[in-house]
Amino acid sequence: MSEPSQITAIKPTQRDPSRATVRVAGRVVATLPQQRIAELELEVGMPWTDTLAASVSEAAVYDKALRQAMNRLARRGRSRSELDRKLAQLGYEPNVRERVLDRLTELNFLDDDALGRALMREIQARKPAGPHLLRQKLRQKGLDRELVDRLVAETRESQDQAGDAADLLRRRLPAMARLDPATRKRRLYSLLARRGFDGDAIQSAFESLADEMNPPAD
Repeated sequence: MSEPSQITAIKPTQRDPSRATVRVAGRVVATLPQQRIAELELEVGMPWTDTLAASVSEAAVYDKALRQAMNRLARRGRSRSELDRKLAQLGYEPNVRERVLDRLTELNFLDDDALGRALMREIQARKPAGPHLLRQKLRQKGLDRELVDRLVAETRESQDQAGDAADLLRRRLPAMARLDPATRKRRLYSLLARRGFDGDAIQSAFESLADEMNPPAD
């Protein structure tokens, strides 16, 4: 009768000493954070039972998913929904994904509210935008509808829509100076609508720039 398998070595990795490989009968069965190894109370000489193998396998899957999620967050901010979809594409089960997302939220690496605010600042910094476009862009990032509505509502309270629309008009007027008035107005209206401004803001912007849009003939 053969001897039962046991853990034969636990050694820190050369690349990252905070992680270690776990070997059973000389074969690497997992690479885990040292902290997780301590939590599992793994020791050299410990019998490698089916129960222990399952616990280590579960820990290894979670660890891999967490590291893959953090690598993607390091590249750019993502919403919880976006990251969940990516982890699903990588083949992780719902319970693993939920644990990873909860842990990243706990560590403040995942924050949909902060991401939404940052995205709105980024959009506005490039070119003024109205609430309709902001809502569309935030929803494209997978942000919850209730959160998007709240963030956009806060922006509408503080944003001078008509002033922002007028600023955008003023920037584009020189490039359209050679167009006839009707064509110029139609194209500018379309531009503001695409940037998410509502009809009242657009009309106010046109009224405030009436003299610049329709200069007196020489």
